[in-house]
Amino acid sequence: MTHYRTAFRDAARAALAADPHFAGVTILKVWPGSVDAATLPVLGVLTPQEPSQRDAQRTVTRRTLMQIALRREGGEDIEDRLDEDSARIEAVILAALRTSEVRAVLEETSIVSHSQSRAYVGTLIMSFRLQSWQPEPTLI
Repeated sequence: MTHYRTAFRDAARAALAADPHFAGVTILKVWPGSVDAATLPVLGVLTPQEPSQRDAQRTVTRRTLMQIALRREGGEDIEDRLDEDSARIEAVILAALRTSEVRAVLEETSIVSHSQSRAYVGTLIMSFRLQSWQPEPTLI
């Protein structure tokens, strides 16, 4: 049986890969610390944090943090391009992950840009909170 966080990441990657807006973007399973310009644009899906709270005898409320990171090269309008990307990512992720069993909301968006030689490189990080109710793991 697939772990629920794995299913969240798989669903997000599949939905983003299917969207024509992201044609030509490499979608990574693991976000490396550094990505060279020849590899850009790249997109990663991460679930780095998850507060949890027992809500019943055998279930736990999980509040999974899912981050979508997109790095691309561009001109002086790189932040404008990343704004367009962020609107599309938000729509795709909410459509793919928000269900009657999973609450999904965008919590934060950050954009960082810098110049690299003659081009600008921008990184967009979007943090979504996915609330789900999972059975408590047991050894039985």
